[in-house]
Amino acid sequence: MAEIDAHSETWRAVADWARERRQAAADDLIRGGTTPGHDDKLRGEIRALDDLLSLVDTPQSPAATPIDY
Repeated sequence: MAEIDAHSETWRAVADWARERRQAAADDLIRGGTTPGHDDKLRGEIRALDDLLSLVDTPQSPAATPIDY
């Protein structure tokens, strides 16, 4: 996977949008859905947005360190 520059203007725009959308979905979830399955849809959306936002927090796999005996 390509590395994401957490300080780029593009990522900041994406992250701002995702945080706003996540907050709106959380607010809708708190208010409660009117149709069956709506709450589950909102929970899935929140989870997906959390996954998106965590892409810059995910540490890269550590480099293999040589073993000295």
